[in-house]
Amino acid sequence: MSADSTAALVTEAIDQVLTHREQNCADPSCARHAGTTDCPPITVSRSPGSILGDAVANAWYAAGGSRLDIPAGVVAALALWPQKSPGAEAADTIAAYIAAQPPRVLVRGLAESADYYWRLRPDLWTTARPLFDWTREDLHDTHLAGVQAVTRAALCHGVLQHTGDTDPAERSRIDLMSWVITSLRHHHSRRSLGEYHTPPDVSELMTAMLANDSSTQRRSPQRGGWALEPTAGTGGLFRSAAQDLRRNGEDPAERGWVMLELDPLAAAGAAVNALVWELGPRAVVGRGDVLAQPDLAEETLAQARDMARHRDDVMKLIGFAIATRTTGQLLDALTASR
Repeated sequence: MSADSTAALVTEAIDQVLTHREQNCADPSCARHAGTTDCPPITVSRSPGSILGDAVANAWYAAGGSRLDIPAGVVAALALWPQKSPGAEAADTIAAYIAAQPPRVLVRGLAESADYYWRLRPDLWTTARPLFDWTREDLHDTHLAGVQAVTRAALCHGVLQHTGDTDPAERSRIDLMSWVITSLRHHHSRRSLGEYHTPPDVSELMTAMLANDSSTQRRSPQRGGWALEPTAGTGGLFRSAAQDLRRNGEDPAERGWVMLELDPLAAAGAAVNALVWELGPRAVVGRGDVLAQPDLAEETLAQARDMARHRDDVMKLIGFAIATRTTGQLLDALTASR
């Protein structure tokens, strides 16, 4: 990240803190003063992934939407919603709150849900950015209506019931992002990309066969080892492998998971899934062509380490700047260091 980008990130963080500290906010998308607490309950059912994906696609296209990143990003941000509860018992209450928010407050809330993970895993957050960059745009009314429609459809079909449990095994029962992205893409696009959803039962069968095949290199890694999937899609095979480990009393976070994927939207979905499924600190997602970039796995691991160090540096700068309010001096120092 350049010095200018770092300066912008630091400045934005400082402005948000100081603006609310001084009770001086006039932002129509700010939930602290523009949101609503009048949140009537909504009807929620935990639908299968195929039905949830179709509901999201139908809501988006009925609202006049055409882009794929916005509806897929809405579901991704809801899946990442930081408030989890045992058995997803708070999911209905959270769903009612989210569904009641005005459009621009809703968009800001979805953005903040995703941004929460920058501190935890800046590398996965960066790979997932194609799903969230639209939240920084000045969306027109058609897109805002589409965001509301998709949000409500996803909530009513149980996105938070699927992803709002404190138990990562419960959050890993389906590959939600695959169902949504596949449903949004029409048949010709899927065929041209060679992309078809692998049903969960097929993924689990493949995982079991690979685990029992002593000749393959693509099985679940030994404790502390690494597994590589060079055509990962949204990570469905690793989801099945992680669940298999959990059933055997093992923690997937003790392994290393390297997912490589050419398609940016699928790679972004894999990054979201790695967080939702809690694959652990050594789960990484690389975006690129493994045939043209034979060192993509090593480059992805190195990039993850670099981003973690940069995150630490930025957090130190933000803390210092907020404490001293020397924003101007900080920006001058950052500019001079370019």
